[in-house]
Amino acid sequence: MDGTNFSFNRSLSSIWIRLLRLSKKTDYAIILLSHLAVNSDPVSAQELASAYHLPQPMVANILKLLASSGVIESKRGQQGGYSLVQNPEDLSMAEIIRVTDTSFNLVECAHEEDCACKISQWCPTQEPLIALHKKIESFMASLTLSEVTNHPQFKSYRRTHDETAHLS
Repeated sequence: MDGTNFSFNRSLSSIWIRLLRLSKKTDYAIILLSHLAVNSDPVSAQELASAYHLPQPMVANILKLLASSGVIESKRGQQGGYSLVQNPEDLSMAEIIRVTDTSFNLVECAHEEDCACKISQWCPTQEPLIALHKKIESFMASLTLSEVTNHPQFKSYRRTHDETAHLS
């Protein structure tokens, strides 16, 4: 096997992984929303930041953004904190991404009507990449917060986290 080809393929796959990666803000928002989805009582920004070892200022900013979009609500006072407003079964990953990030575009011509690509009329990969874009977009629209919180890995984390919290 040609070592150059392997190196090229490996670097190409790392480029795709970077391109398809969620932003830190979106990743943290999904974590925070997952926590709120399984807790009926309001939770403070500080509690959430501590539970997941996240920077408190960033957690506070994400929570404000989610509250201003109507995904969660904020209650002030002794029993205050943040609570999920939307049903986890109705909240898609696509909606979370729209709230926390810019729109998802796998390629510049993903939304054909807004295509500013100079070579779109000659591009041999436009159709397959637009099809891939639509499949990813459809998957994100169909994946709900409820599905994330019902995933075995999430449940395992919650069980371990809850046991640890009761020991302190």
